[in-house]
Amino acid sequence: MFLFFAKRIPLVISTIFKHFIYGPPQQSWDLSVHIAAVIFQSFIWETFTIEYLQNQSLPVSYKIPSDLKLDEIIIPHKYRVNAQAYIEKLIKPYTIAIDPIWKTPTNNGINGDLIMNKNWNGGDWAKEKIVLHLHGGSYFAGNTKMAHRLCCDLSKTSGARILSIDYRLAPQNPFPAALCDSLATYLYLMDPPKDRGFKPYKPEQIVLSGESSGGGLAISLGLALRDLGLPLPSGIVGWSPWLDLTHSMPSFINPALDKLDSLPQLPGFLFPKDTNSIAYHDFRTSTSNIMRKIRHNPEIKLIGDDSLKRIGDQSINFYIVNEGLGIPYVSPMLAESLGGLPPMLITAGNVERLRDEAIYFAYRASNPEKYRLPKYEVDFDNSRFKSPSKKVVLELYDELYHSFQAVPVESSKVCIRRAGEFISNVIQEAPLANPASSKFESYFITYQGEVQDLDESSIENVINWDKAGVFPDVLKNV
Repeated sequence: MFLFFAKRIPLVISTIFKHFIYGPPQQSWDLSVHIAAVIFQSFIWETFTIEYLQNQSLPVSYKIPSDLKLDEIIIPHKYRVNAQAYIEKLIKPYTIAIDPIWKTPTNNGINGDLIMNKNWNGGDWAKEKIVLHLHGGSYFAGNTKMAHRLCCDLSKTSGARILSIDYRLAPQNPFPAALCDSLATYLYLMDPPKDRGFKPYKPEQIVLSGESSGGGLAISLGLALRDLGLPLPSGIVGWSPWLDLTHSMPSFINPALDKLDSLPQLPGFLFPKDTNSIAYHDFRTSTSNIMRKIRHNPEIKLIGDDSLKRIGDQSINFYIVNEGLGIPYVSPMLAESLGGLPPMLITAGNVERLRDEAIYFAYRASNPEKYRLPKYEVDFDNSRFKSPSKKVVLELYDELYHSFQAVPVESSKVCIRRAGEFISNVIQEAPLANPASSKFESYFITYQGEVQDLDESSIENVINWDKAGVFPDVLKNV
């Protein structure tokens, strides 16, 4: 912890000087927001191995508030076995792009942290609610501890128990290992062992949630449940979700965000630059073999734009090879149709790289017929999911960057409070919901936390974007 802050003292001093002499990058940023942004950015460009990054936690541990409690649990391996059988059916068309190592986990269960009110006793089970939360980290980093603050805040605003899990991380455990573990946990909640101290949850008592890659994973899990015909949760919350691993939307390549967002313009966010590691060597070997096999079998067609085949000879993503980036459970924004999903709340900062994919996803889910992507379709005309998803709420937070929920500003508090209200409402409304009804809402939240209707003209270039799913040429040499 001391070393983490000591190394950044010159950066903090420099930022303080620039803040008061030249002003912050965004007019409304106070000094704490400005410093948080540059510290986030500095971490991205440090030199470390994959293994080192995966073993890290927050530089300052978060203490669980006195009115909450945390139980550490383990989801037994048998749930992962059941989930694997479902996932194998789901990914069958994409097998050539997938490393089979995902089927052989090295641990015998899934660790989870269950956060709840300290007086929880599960008394009136019909009123119980739980959130399955999936942490961020670009699929190769992160853990439940890093999500403790957000999960505690969400438990307080929603009144729900929050279960976050340590799903398996790439590249040692590539796609669909994380999806398999998430599905296993969902199955566990609906049918727990008798000695776990709680009754089975009905699907309508469950909400999926996640930030960044975890947000994309939560939505991918929703897609998987839909496509497998399994019971859907009452809702999904995506906090700045990573929904497009092809990086095809304009905000990702916007140079104006270089000094504003905490995420770099870096394909796959492959920022562990120390390649002297077993994990990195194995990743390069396995992905090279998979890409070679794909190119030697051109008769096997993978879904996606041809640009994915021209990215280069090396994989740009720890999660899956380039040719697999268009798989709908990898890049849910690009799914053939986003209809038939439960109510969703999608939030993003207005100056973050992932902003436009959140916008485009929300519009596609609210109107699948209008926002079609022919290169990512198999048989849209006969799809069961052409009708709009039940309810889609899009929220853009002005002047805020990726992971802004961790920054102590009023709009961050508003974001968490509104997510808690959304969770409570969709669970309360689930038994009464009309399956044929649909609703789309879009909001713009000012830096001061004022909620306004979103002016659609301000995002017109995004909703009319014609290169969704096309890997940008400008990123090929990054």
